[in-house]
Amino acid sequence: MIQASRMIETNLREAFYMKKIVLFVFVAILSVFALIFLFHDKDYDISGEDDTNITINDSNNQYDHIDKGSYDIPEKMIDVPVLCQYPKLPTGCEATAAAMILQFYGSDMTAEEFASNWLACDANFYSMGGVQYGPDPDEVFAGDPFSEYSYGCYATPIVSAINKNSSKYEAQKITNKSLEILCDEYIDQGNPLLIWATMNMKPAKEGNSWYLQDGSKFTWTAGEHCLVLVGYNDDYYFLNDPQVGSTVAYKKEIVELRFEELGSQAVCISKIRR
Repeated sequence: MIQASRMIETNLREAFYMKKIVLFVFVAILSVFALIFLFHDKDYDISGEDDTNITINDSNNQYDHIDKGSYDIPEKMIDVPVLCQYPKLPTGCEATAAAMILQFYGSDMTAEEFASNWLACDANFYSMGGVQYGPDPDEVFAGDPFSEYSYGCYATPIVSAINKNSSKYEAQKITNKSLEILCDEYIDQGNPLLIWATMNMKPAKEGNSWYLQDGSKFTWTAGEHCLVLVGYNDDYYFLNDPQVGSTVAYKKEIVELRFEELGSQAVCISKIRR
């Protein structure tokens, strides 16, 4: 009787362990399928390890690194130093982009020095009579580029910063020209350009609004971003992106659209000829 009871206990124990094993295997299989599904559908960045150091981006904002040889060689590519705005200049993409081109022409100017010493900044936001007032990004950098709680600036403040502070370099604002024309007139001649678009080439949106000193209402473009146009081919524009500190490539049509949404603004920096 005792022996029979022990046999039953042993069988039950074995059955219990067998169920645990089956359950473990089942859970493991489900986990594998869940991971496959997760990474199949998830948009994520893949950093390249080859010597191209170019991230290709398509028009729906899904990043994929393209191995060397799997995309057409740029028809034109200018070797401009790549700088990252982080961690010191979380909102200083404009200063970082300007420093890239200045270094390309031989200057030792850093992005931090440009933001501190050359770029006119105004963080004077205030309320009066229930109305919010602030600086004009077409005249100065709105906020502090060393702070993440700031806005930015458009082309004119960058031009003014260089022309007022440098005896070796000069800057020119360019508007109302397509990127195709800019590539013909500048990139093909070996001159990189600052251009205004949006971060990750996402659609431009209306941001915060405030009134300027002249009484006009200003609305900031949320996601505003400044990059350096360095090359192109039939399908892509190649840009040095201060946000990621590398050269990225976006489909031409998406860059052209974002460029137009930001007012088709570009800046050419060049050496002053003696």
